[in-house]
Amino acid sequence: MYLFSISILSVCNIFTVDQWPTVLGVNAAEPHTTSITNQFFPALFVGESSFGLYAIEALVDHQTITYSPKLLGPPLLEGPAPIALTDLEREEYLPPRRPIIRNIPPSITHKTSDGEYLLLGYHDRPNMAMAMIIPSRFPIPPPRNALEPPEIVPQITGPVESKHEDTSLILLLIQKYPVPFYGSVATVIVLLLTVIWQCGRQWDQNKNMSRTDSFEIVNNPGESRSAQTSKQSNRESFGGFGWRPRKIEIPEGWMAVGSKLMYSPSDILGTGCEGTVVYRGTFDGREVAVKRVVSEFVKFAHREADLLRESDTHPHVIRYFCMESDSQFKYLALELCIASLNDFVERKELQENVSLSLKDILRQSTDGLAHLHASKIVHRDMKPQNVLITMASQRGEMRAVISDFGLCKRVQPGKNSISRGIASGLAGTDGWIAPEVLISASTSYPVDIFSLGCIFYYVLTAGTHPFGKSLHRQANIVNGEFSLNKLADLDDWSLADDLISSMLHVDPLERPTAEAVLNHPFFWSAEKRLAYFSDVSDRVEKEEDNSPVVRRIETDARTVVCGGWREKICEALKEDLRKFRTYKSFSVRDLLRAMRNKKHHYRELPEDVRLSLGDIPDQFLHYFTSRFPRLLLHVYKATEYCSSEAVFRRYYSDDVRARMLPIVLEEERIRKEIKEQMANEVWARASPKSGPTEQRIPLKLTEKRNNNKKKLKNNE
Repeated sequence: MYLFSISILSVCNIFTVDQWPTVLGVNAAEPHTTSITNQFFPALFVGESSFGLYAIEALVDHQTITYSPKLLGPPLLEGPAPIALTDLEREEYLPPRRPIIRNIPPSITHKTSDGEYLLLGYHDRPNMAMAMIIPSRFPIPPPRNALEPPEIVPQITGPVESKHEDTSLILLLIQKYPVPFYGSVATVIVLLLTVIWQCGRQWDQNKNMSRTDSFEIVNNPGESRSAQTSKQSNRESFGGFGWRPRKIEIPEGWMAVGSKLMYSPSDILGTGCEGTVVYRGTFDGREVAVKRVVSEFVKFAHREADLLRESDTHPHVIRYFCMESDSQFKYLALELCIASLNDFVERKELQENVSLSLKDILRQSTDGLAHLHASKIVHRDMKPQNVLITMASQRGEMRAVISDFGLCKRVQPGKNSISRGIASGLAGTDGWIAPEVLISASTSYPVDIFSLGCIFYYVLTAGTHPFGKSLHRQANIVNGEFSLNKLADLDDWSLADDLISSMLHVDPLERPTAEAVLNHPFFWSAEKRLAYFSDVSDRVEKEEDNSPVVRRIETDARTVVCGGWREKICEALKEDLRKFRTYKSFSVRDLLRAMRNKKHHYRELPEDVRLSLGDIPDQFLHYFTSRFPRLLLHVYKATEYCSSEAVFRRYYSDDVRARMLPIVLEEERIRKEIKEQMANEVWARASPKSGPTEQRIPLKLTEKRNNNKKKLKNNE
């Protein structure tokens, strides 16, 4: 067979005119027409000339019959039974199909030397044979005088084996769609450069990771401590680009969990409920406490870990390092502490090794609890066993921290309490549970304040519970029956009694917030107490005797000054006070003024007076508070009226200001009414008329004024 690359029109001369429709697919009845169908299909024409057989590529329309193996003869397999349809129905409902050639004229067949028959005419062109039949770049275009040039749209109907066609297709795409093509190329280049840069950056990070991990926690105090250690653990546990976990040596008798965490099963630090055990262990070479939780309570373990991650940035919340697990347990690595508050109180030898005072422990515990409440977290299990004392730092400092977040609960946004449902459960330990936990449908932050009040009394009285023995303790809590008698042995017994009594109030709404507890004068230093006395003295010195704040300060003054404060001070101070002004012995305001003047003129005092008063601030303050133990608390309660003023804002919490605001407004309203009544009374007395009606007006105004004065007295 010979192959020719000639135009189809040049072959038409071997056929007669009546054969043109077979070749070109044109209407034979109209040989001179030039209207040819615009849609043509590629075909392969097989013919015979005097030189032999040849094949040539051609374009045919839809009316030209082409040979295909699948259209020769009847179907090879029997199809389904035909549906009885008329010719009109077939044309309407059945899709059109090309006719099957059944009678092939002998004149268009050719028998090869091998005995095979070859049909001459138009054949369907095989896609795979395109390059072999005509190795040209583009199909042969039809004559411009016969066909309208159609829009060239590249179509790929099968795999193309020629590299020239690939290049031509790319050039055609660039010419037809330049903007999308160049945009795609630019995107690919940018992505490739980004991947290369990221790989190099990751390589540099992992190259220096082993050197920076050990210093990451110390050098990033602003970041969550648990987040730092978790990142460090995740790198080694899950691997990274070029990262290999460090191998650790496991001491004999120890067990390893994960790549960094180990613990000693024989060294138990404590036990908890539901099979919880705390072991001594190590995390990345650091001594830690390993808390093991049974897998059935994995929900509580994950909740505790999540809450610790959010809150352990505070110095008085226990530090969290990581969480690991095996087939049976969850393990939490926590900061190692030397003892719990319960051990500190019960074991006297521990108190000698702890540098914290009792007030420091209580203040730091309250500070940690205030941080939890500010984070919308209710602890729900405050007790001495859950307040721990950390080991001494490099500076020798110890801290009291809040621990055991297993029962903690978050207050949802927009709410102020936690419902006591199945999900929340009955949380707490008998003897330390607030009464509303047992009888109320919801709980909130005051439950922690109640438990903290019990802890305060427990620590200050060396292990005594305010609600009595353990057998009747919870019943006394429900009934609100407690005793604070043992506080009388303290120097600040009046302040401690007032604070703890408010924290143990049976009504949760009457309990102070953690912020208010921290602002209570029980925790004030000597410098702050002296500064407070001076500020109050300056505030009331020029006030009238009937002003609200002076009336509050002078209420029950004889009890505060123990019958007369001049009788309680030494002779040297009495003599010095007579030199400058006269002081009223039964006035609290005058006592505050005397303290303020002697403090401000301390260097000018005689030697004997300074020796009697002692050094400022501790001895000087103790000289007066030991003689008048109720003075600070009395003045603190009286000047709550001024808590919104700028001078006193640092001494009072926001809830005190919110509580006093309606009282201040009511007193201002009553004072305004009294002034108006007094003005009306003066006007009535000055009136020249003296009839019966006018004489009764002053009596009514006086009676109303007396009623208002009674209201003021009740408010005080």
